Amino acid sequence: MIESIESILRVGGIGTYLYIGCDDSSLVTGLLKRSIDAYGMDRRVEVVQEGLQQAPGRFFQGSLTNYPLNSSFFDTIIIGGELLEFKSTDMLSVLRAVRSITSKNLILYFPHNVLAKMSANSDVANRLFWEKMAIAAGFRRHPRSMLVTPYQELENEIGNQLICFECVPEAANQRFTLDWLQKTRDLHMDMLREAGRRSDGHVSRYVHAAAQIRPNDIVLDAACGMGYGTAVLAACSPGARFIGVDIDQDSIDYAQANYAVLNPQISYRACDVTQLNFLPDHSVDAVISFETIEHVPNYDIFLAEVKRVLKPDGRFIGSVPNLWCDETGKDPNPHHFHVFDWNKLQQAVEKYFIVDDRVAQIAGGGFKMREGRRIIQKINLSYSQPLETEWWLISACADPLNTATVTYTNPFASDQQLPDHVNFAKYYDNPWLYRVMVQLGERLVDRQVLTDYCVKIVHQARAGSADQGAALCVIGYQLLESGRLNFDEITGLINFINSFEQAADKDNPHVYRWLVSLHYLGGRLLLALGKREEALAAFLHCADMDVLRFSPLLATKTISAHMYAGLIYASANKLDEARQQFNKGVKAAHGVLQGDWKNIIGSLENPLPFGLQEAAQVLEMAGQCAQAAYALERQQTVPG
Repeated sequence: MIESIESILRVGGIGTYLYIGCDDSSLVTGLLKRSIDAYGMDRRVEVVQEGLQQAPGRFFQGSLTNYPLNSSFFDTIIIGGELLEFKSTDMLSVLRAVRSITSKNLILYFPHNVLAKMSANSDVANRLFWEKMAIAAGFRRHPRSMLVTPYQELENEIGNQLICFECVPEAANQRFTLDWLQKTRDLHMDMLREAGRRSDGHVSRYVHAAAQIRPNDIVLDAACGMGYGTAVLAACSPGARFIGVDIDQDSIDYAQANYAVLNPQISYRACDVTQLNFLPDHSVDAVISFETIEHVPNYDIFLAEVKRVLKPDGRFIGSVPNLWCDETGKDPNPHHFHVFDWNKLQQAVEKYFIVDDRVAQIAGGGFKMREGRRIIQKINLSYSQPLETEWWLISACADPLNTATVTYTNPFASDQQLPDHVNFAKYYDNPWLYRVMVQLGERLVDRQVLTDYCVKIVHQARAGSADQGAALCVIGYQLLESGRLNFDEITGLINFINSFEQAADKDNPHVYRWLVSLHYLGGRLLLALGKREEALAAFLHCADMDVLRFSPLLATKTISAHMYAGLIYASANKLDEARQQFNKGVKAAHGVLQGDWKNIIGSLENPLPFGLQEAAQVLEMAGQCAQAAYALERQQTVPG
């Protein structure tokens, strides 16, 4: 039940909810506990009375055929078991009635006890039946629905517990009917208003891309068609602004009426993707372009235009059909100018960007691999054997080294003065490197590509700069996490770290940040080699460094250094020294979190979203030290 409630909220968000045929009070009361304005309706008096005992005023008697309210008061309607009381031939009219009483969402919820009663051969047990009925009734698939049921799990068409829909705006539904859509289906289609494998495949690509969009990103959906993908990107990511462009004016009109009207973050315009003249140079954080470059006579012109509009730390994500060709080697689709395999796609993109991720996708039921199962799977860039797939998805990053002179735009920019720990422009020679190299979840995806790029930065960056320190730290952690530690490699890295420290400008807080991190990392690497004395010296040196010269958040390194030093002492049966280190770890957290929080969250009125989460990590590590001190006395009798 808890999992179902969380899934429902992942789609519907805040607002007013009505659960029709509520069966019992648990789902409604579960929503109420999460601050949701929720109600239950059931035709059975005993169910309503039981619910009222749990939540007075939140349950009332009624049904779809005896609905006691007059307007669409509710943002989200949840319904399931009650639908099964109607014949499948009447379901279209029933769902149209549901459409009239909800302003936003419809969630079909079939608990396990309801699913158990369904015959596997019946229409109502099949997800496709409900999708087709709901789409015909004026709904579309919810743009966040694959966050509840991931793409590959849709392979099981039978017995879906949650099926989620969104209302099509009434004016758009009247103007752009399903019959109108069918006439353009071969070239343009709204895949949220179509059921089946092919639509699943198209929607899933946008969900995949949304996971790579960063907070506050400006996102361009190039060749957006009817705009559904732009809406999925906006619904499933933390981006700030989404622009869809397509050469077809009818598609843009459709997108405006169906999606832009509901979300002020989204806009659309008609233009050729090879001529994005309305966008200034380096003004976009991400360009998403699926099923595009095979449609463009000269895809180099398109990719060069993408490079022009992308910021120096921006990302390009695209897709192509894989070897969609007949026995003559030509693509039978008259709108396709090129046939791609992975090698051709990679060669085309890496002329302009750093290719760092490769994904194979299969939908089945189409021109190629008709019997294939839904799969979207990461493939290592180094994999060289032939692989049968329907589509290739590629992700690539702009190279900040080629555009270091572009004026930097900070992702945390605001009207307030930036605290030092996010003021990259002030303290880095090339601040565009930060997101590409350092920021977890945003940097280069492939481990080897990231390492190779950082090696390049180490050699090209100014000695002792924050840029060089960051690159050294990333290399070290990649080495530590690889599981393939090599004495010569670690020795070479430590020599580089020593050279960096000699050249470092210690008045630069970001340089100092990397010095702290590198001493901690050095201890970890030496410990992995069995160099315990040298590791202990590195941890003790790190633990004594003043993290407030950068930010209290850096205490995760110094407190952890106290922890490692304590463990080394404890294993040598030096319990007093171990206890001292563990206690110092607790005192370090106490000290750093008492001061000004500016370099934790910035402004209290407009706090940086990650600041308190990382401060919690400082306390968590101090808690580990406290637990270690507590356990120290019992270690001989209660190991571990």
